[in-house]
Amino acid sequence: MKKIFLAAVICMFSSALFAQLSSPINFGLHAGLVSTKADTDMGGLAGIKEKADNGMMLGAFLRINLNKWYVQPELNYVSRKSQLDILGESYDIKTKSLDIPMLLGYKIVKLPAFKLRAFAGPVASFKIDDSLKSSVEGKLDGDFKGAVWNAKFGAGVDVWKLTLDVDYEVGLSDVANDLKQNMVNVTLGFKIF
Repeated sequence: MKKIFLAAVICMFSSALFAQLSSPINFGLHAGLVSTKADTDMGGLAGIKEKADNGMMLGAFLRINLNKWYVQPELNYVSRKSQLDILGESYDIKTKSLDIPMLLGYKIVKLPAFKLRAFAGPVASFKIDDSLKSSVEGKLDGDFKGAVWNAKFGAGVDVWKLTLDVDYEVGLSDVANDLKQNMVNVTLGFKIF
């Protein structure tokens, strides 16, 4: 009798756990590493070297599950750094922004405690702060724009309540004159519900 009762209790807790994992709406927090590379052509000027540098991202996401498809709006604080070398003069570019991605995703593998996902979508990025420093002249005015558009695509894995995403973000509009930023983002998150 005790074994039957124990088996019934385990089944009830397992059912509750799997029901929670397949909830139609998830909310979570995530943080990660952002590797940003400046992209500029400056009218075809030779002697330009672009170097990626690391920044960070903190944010929250809401995932609306529609069977194998999902919609995921996010709100992220992003700090980016990159470097340019133009004819021997070095420029350090730093931007801080509030990013709002709107992602559409598809669950390639959908098991109760494991999911493999692919996603893509636009990102609206609103400037909070920026700076452009030169190795020769000190601080310069970079004339950064207040808002830009990017596009993001990537893949992710969910294991129980943990999420791991890797994506590439392409700058669609200029951050400053003839300057775009392309990013590789790696984020780890936790689904609160």
